[in-house]
Amino acid sequence: MLTTLEQGETPWRAGPLRMRPERLIFGETYEDAAIELRAFAPRSRVFAIAGAGATARALAAAGHSVTAVDISAAQIDYAKARAAGGVAQTEAAVKTGAAERLLAWGRALAVAAGWRRERVEEFLTLDDCAAQTAYWDRWLDTPAWSAAVEVLLGPRLLGLWYRSAFVRSLPRDFGRLLRERLRRGWATHANRANPYAALLLMGKTPPEPGRALEPIRFVCADAAEFLESAAPASFDAFALSNIGDGATQEYMRRLNAAIRRAAAPGAMQVTRSFAESVGGTEENSAAQDRSLLWGVVEVAKVPGVVDAVDVGCAEQAGGESCCIC
Repeated sequence: MLTTLEQGETPWRAGPLRMRPERLIFGETYEDAAIELRAFAPRSRVFAIAGAGATARALAAAGHSVTAVDISAAQIDYAKARAAGGVAQTEAAVKTGAAERLLAWGRALAVAAGWRRERVEEFLTLDDCAAQTAYWDRWLDTPAWSAAVEVLLGPRLLGLWYRSAFVRSLPRDFGRLLRERLRRGWATHANRANPYAALLLMGKTPPEPGRALEPIRFVCADAAEFLESAAPASFDAFALSNIGDGATQEYMRRLNAAIRRAAAPGAMQVTRSFAESVGGTEENSAAQDRSLLWGVVEVAKVPGVVDAVDVGCAEQAGGESCCIC
């Protein structure tokens, strides 16, 4: 008998962590919304995975019409509350999810490995990338910290916190790769202007993007189920987070088919993954993502959807193919 996952069920219904699914997983968003803001055409109709809601809020503040969907009722309630708080929301509105508790533990291990708060604070004030990498190599990427990260992010210890499907989706040398991604980030982005660096190293909440130009629509649903029920050509853009990490091929085939059905001509999508890029592609913008964590940040047109130029050309040709397309 096929299991629900083999039938195309999402692995996110139970959540990636070994915890009760009704609890909050993400209190913060570890994704650089500037990627989506550059990729999406102005005033797009955007489907977004809600998570903690920061990407949806940034897109709405830029004038996009955003539908934020998450399978977790706790995440939807939290993201909705954060959006209602707006720019003036207080620190009390920001809650600690399971991911933040794990990161706080990791920061405590860094202190035990020799990190000093004043050095981290000084590091975050730097704005010269060459100076940042030199500082990182000398004071923070120490042998003790490096060894701790590679053990901590090994499959055996990760399996104590994360569900097996999610752990299997990660590279086996995830600790080493994460250290390489961090160093790549210090060599690319000025720390002083990067709120995600302070979020990761010190747990500081990034500033709010501004007031939404129109309200965000929040929906508690599985992404594939929601898009299967949406009208054709409902969305111009898709901010998919890392929904594919830990998912089965069956579920991703189902989700991708639903995206194609709901995508308007020329629709764009942004997809992240903790996996390492295989061979590298022009669409991989991981190095440009200031949140520093991702191996893949794919920015591309939704595959299998006719481009708007092709649609207009076909209409001019009476529905027949056009030789200049």
